[in-house]
Amino acid sequence: MNIEDELRGALDVSAPPPTTTLDQVLKRGRRRVFAQRAGAVLGVFAVVAGIGIGATTLNHAAPDPTPADQPDHGPATVEHATGWPRVETPPQIPYGTWSPATSAPPPAGRAVLQIPLCNTKEPLEVWGLGTEVLSAKTVDGLIDLVRRELPEVTVSNAPGNSIKDAIEFDLTDSGGTGSLSISAGRFPGTPQWHANDNLWSTGDCEPARRLSLADGTVMQLHGVRPFEPFQSLKQVLEVYRKDGLYVRLELRNFGSPDVRPDPDKPGVLQRVGAGRATLPLSEEQFSRLGPAIAEVG
Repeated sequence: MNIEDELRGALDVSAPPPTTTLDQVLKRGRRRVFAQRAGAVLGVFAVVAGIGIGATTLNHAAPDPTPADQPDHGPATVEHATGWPRVETPPQIPYGTWSPATSAPPPAGRAVLQIPLCNTKEPLEVWGLGTEVLSAKTVDGLIDLVRRELPEVTVSNAPGNSIKDAIEFDLTDSGGTGSLSISAGRFPGTPQWHANDNLWSTGDCEPARRLSLADGTVMQLHGVRPFEPFQSLKQVLEVYRKDGLYVRLELRNFGSPDVRPDPDKPGVLQRVGAGRATLPLSEEQFSRLGPAIAEVG
């Protein structure tokens, strides 16, 4: 073997491990940081997309926000609700759904309203309801008040009725004629106590809406309730004034055109007409009368 062969054999060995320079370390570090940041951004996009899909799914799965006391007129109905908050207490559990009697059903073509039924809880104390006699001056003042607060509705004084110490007004608009009955009484104690005592007195399922004034007056708006005959509807607004005066307003979907004197009971009116399909006032309209009555001298 000559020297040329020895040199060629000496070079025929494995290559030495590569050396790592500072510049190479920085380059690899920058690539790793970029990859991590890109992964994090993609992760955020995935989370946001997941939240959006989840929120859409929850919205579709959410229960119907319609209050249980409100009749289901279908998706085309627009309700003008009052801004009064509901009393913060659990609702009652319905025991059934309204169904009119076969002896006096709604008129042909009028849909049966799906209204949940709940138990009526009578107040613990009965305290002189109806003992406040409404004078002729008071009657005139009340009808003026109703006309002033509801200029969009035709208000007229209805004929006599079978409820002692109460007055009635016909309320008419394009939907027909309904009525408003107003009675009064006196109560001891505080407005708040009696409002709480009467919270479930009309058979509501949802807690009543309530507005309290700075002077202690409490106004309470109950839900729409059905009764016989003909699928009649009513809604009650109560005003408990600071001076101990209690005023009860009952809104109904029938008026004087739907009643006549009972031939067998002198002084009593007999129901003969089905009335209109809806109450003559929205919740927003009806609630206007509460503060107005609270301020009457």
